[in-house]
Amino acid sequence: MPEPLWEIAIQQNRTKSVQIGTENTLIFAGNKGSGKSTIINRFLEKDETPKSTLALDYTFGRKGAGNYHTRVVSHIWELGGGVKLSDLIGVVMTPNNILNLHLILVIDLSKPEELWDTVETLLKSASARVDQILNRLHQKNITRIQNIFSEKSRNRISSTHPDTELLNPFPLPLTFLGTKHDLLMTRDAEQQNLICKTIRFLSHYYGASIYFSSTKEDGVLKRIRAVLNHIAFNGKDLSNVQMETGKPLAIPVGVDSFSNIGTPPNANLEIGRLTAKSPLEMWKNIFCSKFPQKSGLAFSLNNITNHLIDPSKDPQYSEPLIDTARKVKDEELESKRRQSERHMLNLLQQITSEGLIIV
Repeated sequence: MPEPLWEIAIQQNRTKSVQIGTENTLIFAGNKGSGKSTIINRFLEKDETPKSTLALDYTFGRKGAGNYHTRVVSHIWELGGGVKLSDLIGVVMTPNNILNLHLILVIDLSKPEELWDTVETLLKSASARVDQILNRLHQKNITRIQNIFSEKSRNRISSTHPDTELLNPFPLPLTFLGTKHDLLMTRDAEQQNLICKTIRFLSHYYGASIYFSSTKEDGVLKRIRAVLNHIAFNGKDLSNVQMETGKPLAIPVGVDSFSNIGTPPNANLEIGRLTAKSPLEMWKNIFCSKFPQKSGLAFSLNNITNHLIDPSKDPQYSEPLIDTARKVKDEELESKRRQSERHMLNLLQQITSEGLIIV
């Protein structure tokens, strides 16, 4: 017997109500030029050449769910500019979506000289924003969201994991996505080992998952798409694990351990001259001694001037009508500026001729 129309309407409304509260938000952040836009386009099956992201870019994905032609929506934000715009990451985070946020750090494996500073800076900015939101919720005595958030954080890693007391789980679900694995493989074995071990340490220490990708390997790209589908639409868990250094890493949260990762390569040779107060500091000292960081945090004034690009003069963002109107307004502004300068010059000449003194 066909299901009554009224029952179908009730079921659709229930399904929609559940989905409204569970729309996931993904934030992609990482090195400038690390391939964030390319990954997002492949995930959403967009066949277009990605443009450089200037600041924050928004898109969304939809996936069918249930038997009533409903669709689940996932919000996707991309932070451009690398670490120089790290503060913008907080713009995306709000009390309304904090329970369904997932941070994806996209790390360019071909640039280890930017790796540590990129991770450290972006995690610091995101963590500060989370703390700010939780403090505001506490001040307003909104405990429900705080309790759910805390419970989710605790359940991310099993309490029986041998490293539980040694970890510093990031407050949000976190995934390290290493790109350009094929370029990493062109380095010597010692450098490969240090880079892979360091990322494994950081990922495990912060309670994150880690996956490497390469546009040269279709199988790896399919796996990354499955990972993002799991994050965005609560898809099935991924059971494949790959910890071998010579292959693209695939390590879900809570699977790795410090005993499996081991000590930093050549740690015994370095440890005598290091004064690290924690394992994190030790890994940082050793990694940064091998790969001095050049993340762009310490630009000189000349470097900043040289690296800044005016989007209105970039051909890829050309808009003839808008550009023409902008040119007219720029000319009007320049004319007013010259008039103002002449007016001030006349006033100064008048003051000088009358013997007035400005204090």
